[in-house]
Amino acid sequence: MASERVQVFEDSEADSASDVSYFSDASPPRQRRRPRRTQHLNPGYIRVDGKVPPVVHTVEYVGRRNRIFALRQSTKPFNRILESKVLANDQPHVGQGDGENAELEQRPIIEITTHVNSRRDRGHIRSYRRRDRVIRQPVTAAFGNARDYVSGSESEVDDVVSPFVVMRDAEMTIWSEHLKNALKAVVAYYPFFKLSEETLKIPSPYHILYHHRQELSTYRNNQPETHSAEYAATTSAHIDVLLDFLETNQCSGVRKEEELHKLDVPLATFKYFWLLLKPGSVVYAKRYNIWTPYIVSNIISGGDGQSIKVNGWLLESGGARVERFMESFTVPPWLGEQAISTLPVVPAAYWKDDLEAQNGLPMYEKCVAEGKMYWDLLQGPKYMQYDGHLVESGDRGRHAGGPCGFMSSRVVCDIAGLEKFMNMGPPSLDFAPPSPRRERPVRPPPKDHLPKSRPRCTCDNCADLRPAGENYSPWFGYEDLDPTRDTPPDDDLFYVLLSNTVPGFILGSRRWGHLNIAHLKPVETDKNAFNSLMIDEDIKVTVKALIGQFAANADGMIKPWGNDFIKHKGDGRIFLFHGEPGVGKTCTAECIAELTGRPLLSLTAGDLGIDSWRVEQNLNYFLDLGQRYGALVLLDEADVYLERRRARDIDRNGLVSVFLRALEYYRGCIIISTNRVRAFDKAFMSRIHVALHYKNLRNEDRERIWDNNFERLKRDSGGKVHVSVAAKDYIWESRDVRDLTWNGREIRNAMQTALALAEAESAEEGLDKITITEKHVRAVVKLSASFKDFIRDSMPDDTMSS
Repeated sequence: MASERVQVFEDSEADSASDVSYFSDASPPRQRRRPRRTQHLNPGYIRVDGKVPPVVHTVEYVGRRNRIFALRQSTKPFNRILESKVLANDQPHVGQGDGENAELEQRPIIEITTHVNSRRDRGHIRSYRRRDRVIRQPVTAAFGNARDYVSGSESEVDDVVSPFVVMRDAEMTIWSEHLKNALKAVVAYYPFFKLSEETLKIPSPYHILYHHRQELSTYRNNQPETHSAEYAATTSAHIDVLLDFLETNQCSGVRKEEELHKLDVPLATFKYFWLLLKPGSVVYAKRYNIWTPYIVSNIISGGDGQSIKVNGWLLESGGARVERFMESFTVPPWLGEQAISTLPVVPAAYWKDDLEAQNGLPMYEKCVAEGKMYWDLLQGPKYMQYDGHLVESGDRGRHAGGPCGFMSSRVVCDIAGLEKFMNMGPPSLDFAPPSPRRERPVRPPPKDHLPKSRPRCTCDNCADLRPAGENYSPWFGYEDLDPTRDTPPDDDLFYVLLSNTVPGFILGSRRWGHLNIAHLKPVETDKNAFNSLMIDEDIKVTVKALIGQFAANADGMIKPWGNDFIKHKGDGRIFLFHGEPGVGKTCTAECIAELTGRPLLSLTAGDLGIDSWRVEQNLNYFLDLGQRYGALVLLDEADVYLERRRARDIDRNGLVSVFLRALEYYRGCIIISTNRVRAFDKAFMSRIHVALHYKNLRNEDRERIWDNNFERLKRDSGGKVHVSVAAKDYIWESRDVRDLTWNGREIRNAMQTALALAEAESAEEGLDKITITEKHVRAVVKLSASFKDFIRDSMPDDTMSS
C-alpha cells in the first residue's frame, strides 16, 4: 500500500480561484510568485519504514493570497484531487513522521508538486464523483485538466474528485545534489534554465529531462575518475530513480512516439513534437520562403491544443561583425500523425533531401558550401553573377523591402555597404535610388546566453580539478566575429548556421536587393568581346592602353578606385564617346568592363532626375557606389546635363554646375556617351581626358557585325541554333538589307526578332534544333522597311536630319 500524509489548516482565503498558467521548461521562465506555506504546516516529508522515499508526490492547496493552507503527500501519483473541505475528514493523518527537525534532515531525491486552487464557495462544498465515461490517460493528465481526467482502478491513492478546482502543471523539485551535479555534467545548452539554482525546479512535462535521458544513462556508467566509489554508486542510484520516474510518467506516449520516429516515413504527433526540438539541435525552417538552418534555443507552448513557438538562432552580419540573430516560428497543432518532413519546422535528422533543388548536394553539405561563400562575401564587396529569384523579404523584419521576382544580372554583394548606403538615396520615390526600407520591424525573441565551456560535474572533487585540454563549448567563438580580422571556427556547423541570403547592389536595375546565395556564381567575363568591336583600330588601341591598367582582381573581389593619380580633385579619368546612335559607343563601354573585369554602372536620366538638387543627390550617391566598387560609370546620352549654359536659364545653369562639380571630385573612371557633342558646355570640354569619335558604319562593318552575331548565337546556344546559308546570303547580298543602313543596335534587334520567329516555328513543329531561314530574315526586313517608310513620310525633314 502507498503511504499518504495529509495536513490541513483552515484559512478564509482557501477557496479563491487563480488563473491556470501553462509553460514549457525550455522557454524563458515566466515571473510567477510561488505559493507560500503557512506557519501551521509541517514542512517535513512522509516516511516509509522510517525513511523518506526517493520520490514523493505532493499536492498543495493554495489560497487567495498565494498561501498554502493544506497539503497531501504520497509515494504514488494522485489520480484524483480533493477539495479543501473534504480534507477536513482526513485529520487523523496529520503529524505522521518523526518530527519536523528529523524530517528536515532527510529529503526525497525528487519531489513532484501540484498546486491546487479551489473554485467553490465555502458554504457549498460537497463531494462529487465523475460519472461520465472518459478515456483512460497517463497519470500526469490529472495535472493538466482535472475535469477531464479519471484514472483507472489500479491506483492505490483513490479519493473523491472535485470538478471545482484549478490545478497548475506539476513541478519537479530535485533535492539530490548528486542528481544536480549529474545534470550539470550532461546538459550542454538549455537557455533560460538555470542548473545552478539552489532549489532546482523543473515544470512538467520535464522537457530537459526527457531530452537528456540518453546522456544521463551514459553518464551513469561513465562518471569522472575523481568520483569516489561511494559517490559514484549514489549518483548511479539517483539517476536510476529519475529515469524510472520518467519511464513511468509518460512511458506509453513517449515510447509510442519514438516508434513513430523510426518508421520509413517518420511521423510525429503534435502532443510529443517537443521531443524532437532539443535546444542546441539543428532544425530547418523557412525564412523569406527559403529553407534555412537554425539552432533551437527554446520552445514555448501555450498549452493543450495550442500552437508551439520555436525560437532559434542563426549567424548573420550586422554590418561590421557576425552576430547571432533570433527568429521565432509557429508550429500550429494538427490531429493524428503527420510526416515530420512536411512540418513547418523540420529537425535536421528528419530532413528529406531533394538533390535537384539542392544543387545536387545533401542539405547539410549545401548549407556548409553556402556558409563558406557567405563568409567569403563578408571580406568585402564582391562582383558576382546572379540568376534566379530575388529573396522576398517582405515589409517587416531586419531585411525589409527590396525588389522581387526573377532576375539575371551582374551584382555586387556588399553586406557592409547596405547599412551605409540604404538610406542615402533622395526622399522622392520617383527617382530615388531604390534601397530596402525598414518599416515596423518584427521584435525578435530575447537572445539567450551562449555557454563558453562544456558541461562538467561541480561536486567538491570535480570543482577543484582543471579540465584536461580545451574545454570550450561547441559554440565557442561563433559570435561577435570581425570577418576581416578574425579566423572562423574550424567547424562545419559554424558555416551551416551562417545566413543563406546576402544584400547586394543589382547593376542592371541600379537597385539594392536581397540575394539567395544558391543563385550566385562567379562572373565569367568575355575577354574576346573587345576584339569583336566594329570600331577603328586606332580607337581600340587607345582605349585598351588607357583602360587596361585598371584591370580588377581575377577572384571577383572589388578593387576600389584609389588615389592612383594626383591627390584630391581631378583624381579620375573622364572619357567621351561621341557619334551617331548604334555605332558602338555603349558597346565599347560594356566591352571595356569585360576586358578589365570591373562592374559597369550604367546611368540614364531616369536614374538621376531633372531637378538640380535631385540630380546632385542621386549623382553623388551613384558616384560613391562607383568609387566603392571600382566600377566603370557610364553616363549614357548625358546631353541633357551638359548642354551649354544660357544667361537666362537659371535651372539649366544650376544643373550643369552640379554635374561639373560632381565630376570634378570623382576619383574613378567615367565614360560619357552622346550624339550631340556640339551642344556641350565649354567648361565640361576642358575636363575631358580622352574624346573618341565613332564614325558611321560602312557596309563592310555591318557584315562583320552580322558575322559576330552569328558566332555569338551559335556559341551561346551550344549549337542548338543554326543560321541557314540562304539566310546569310540574303543578308550579305540583298539590296533590301543594304538600303536599310542598319546600325549595330538595329542589327542586334533584327537578329533577336528573327530568332524569335524561328523558335516559334520549331516549337510548332516539335523540333529540338532551331534554324533561322531566309524567310525569317525577310519578314524582319519587311517590317523594318515599312516602319522606316512610315516615319519618313510622317515626320518633317528637319526632325529627321537632326
